[in-house]
Amino acid sequence: MAHRITLLALEECFASNITGAIDLFNTANIVARRLEREPPFEWQVLSLDGRPVRASSGYRMTVDGALENAPPAKVVMIPAFGSPQPEQLADAVKRHAALLPWLITQYESGATLAASCSGTFLLAESGLLEGRPATTSWWLADAFRKRYPKVNLDLACMLTDGGRLMCSGSGMSHLDLALHLIERIAGRDIARACAKYTVLDDQRRSQAAYIILNHARNYDPLITRAEKWLKVNLRKQIGMEALAAELAVSPRTLARRFRQSTGASPQVFLQKLRVETGKALLENTALRMDQILERIGYDDDSAFRRLFRKHTSLSPREYRRRFGVRR
Repeated sequence: MAHRITLLALEECFASNITGAIDLFNTANIVARRLEREPPFEWQVLSLDGRPVRASSGYRMTVDGALENAPPAKVVMIPAFGSPQPEQLADAVKRHAALLPWLITQYESGATLAASCSGTFLLAESGLLEGRPATTSWWLADAFRKRYPKVNLDLACMLTDGGRLMCSGSGMSHLDLALHLIERIAGRDIARACAKYTVLDDQRRSQAAYIILNHARNYDPLITRAEKWLKVNLRKQIGMEALAAELAVSPRTLARRFRQSTGASPQVFLQKLRVETGKALLENTALRMDQILERIGYDDDSAFRRLFRKHTSLSPREYRRRFGVRR
């Protein structure tokens, strides 16, 4: 018996979260037929009122019906909103508040709820994620933690699986989520075949390698000056007292302003800056590791490798193999 997947079409959502998932579920059905098995999936695209919706790209999506008239589903997929700023995202969540009781009812009826990217905010808004694991778009992490402090956010994860509550991280991670659902429902052999047919990496477990240094939460000219000075002097052994003196503030003021603006201490910010510079050099140059270390001011190879893995979940060699420009 086929598993019915309900894909929610919401105003200002990412159209690819819906169309991409459907393409993968259809591919899974094709693979199953070739293996002389019953197709494992059927799907329905629903909007709140049964009317077409306009995606964030302007693409107008037709739907199969309204939520209230739809048969129950085994899985409900919640798309991301095309709202890059936390304020816009909060407004989008507020506009879709009428969806929350329906999500709770579906979950209580035994459905699996799977949210992608910023759509995890809508799932968290229902209260179902409290005390459970979740991930989201890495650039929205601060807003997520502030709004949903009781959710166990794991930003490094590409996706989290809390049984019948699933979340995926940034951007195209909705494809990782769809592959995960295919594996759970149809089996690993069909999921692997789908990944190969569509040239997708079904081994991505972390989005840490894709995270870009989070600059100021709030603009502070002092932090902007500090960052510029740090980049120019990255090769040097930098003490926070020297940085504070360069900026004509006390070390205590420097630490306070960094914490307020970036959420991190100056030392942690400097570490992240060195990792980001190291990532860029691994991606775009053929420099040896000792040359990279010299450019970013590290003289302890093993310490940097530990730091790099902490921030990216990859070794420098693995990172270059995956993201480096072929020469």
